[in-house]
Amino acid sequence: MNSWPLRPRAFADRRCLVTGGLGFIGSNLALALAASGAQVTVVDALVAEHGGDPRNLDGASSPIRVVRSDIGDGETVAPLVADTELIFNLAGQVSHVESMTAPMRDLDLNVRSHLAFLEIVRATNPGAVIVHTSTRQVYGRPRYLPVDEEHPTNPVDVNGIDKLACEQLHLLYAKVHAMRISALRLTNVYGPRQNLRCAGLGFLPVFVAKALRGDRIQVYGDGRQRRDSMHVDDVVRALAAAASCDGAVGEVFNLGHPDARALIDIARATLAAADRDDEVTAIPWPAELAQIDIGSFQGDYSKAKRVLGWEPFVSFADGIADTVAFYRERPWYLSST
Repeated sequence: MNSWPLRPRAFADRRCLVTGGLGFIGSNLALALAASGAQVTVVDALVAEHGGDPRNLDGASSPIRVVRSDIGDGETVAPLVADTELIFNLAGQVSHVESMTAPMRDLDLNVRSHLAFLEIVRATNPGAVIVHTSTRQVYGRPRYLPVDEEHPTNPVDVNGIDKLACEQLHLLYAKVHAMRISALRLTNVYGPRQNLRCAGLGFLPVFVAKALRGDRIQVYGDGRQRRDSMHVDDVVRALAAAASCDGAVGEVFNLGHPDARALIDIARATLAAADRDDEVTAIPWPAELAQIDIGSFQGDYSKAKRVLGWEPFVSFADGIADTVAFYRERPWYLSST
């Protein structure tokens, strides 16, 4: 597995800002940018439940500046924005379950703070390139597979609605204020530096944590709902491609993977990567989760391939093996401290 998925010196001396840069995808991106020669600043509010941790940047090949702040705090963030060329806006709350139990908090983290951030950029550095990470959750339950960008958006939970609003605000600013903004809709990202301690951040970190702890993995229903999964290295390459492509401005792109598997098979493959041969147990859906489940999903990434020149390289077999090996060498990800 290539720990640095960007070409050497591809971003040499470029001034880059990564919001949510102490979290899962943000830290992997920040490390890759630093290894590619960029001058990297990360800003992160370090919200306890989101998994951001300064240790995620351990091993950086060059210094990465870290600023702790809400992205909507103009006093702190405006000077950072003014001094950057490329902005990767990855901050936000991703738990679907938490969005239903604390909807106002999700609105604050996924809409208000981002609108404030866009206003900061518009006022201080409107020429900066911004790549925003959205989610496949904006589509809700698919009407057809694979899902392309023309598929109707009909989110099934508060998080999906807020993420769609946030994405559309970014695209509105691209259109109305002529800002260089694009958005990527991600799906089931996994890999090194993911939060394994908090529930609600996706099924893959739950599977990996249970496999490494020796716990039984359970899936809901019959476990036959299919999902495509993306290694974080492929996501980092997509973010870099969008930031480097003039044709991306004002556009939204699905990311995805051709290997869509049943959840029960993903769970079995995760156990096998951890050298376990346990059976996966299927259990009934809890009512509150069944209401917001989207069923099977696979993203059509042909637009990203055509415009950005991007497609996924990492197979699930290689990616899950890399992921398990990473956490075995760093047991603190499984601890509570």
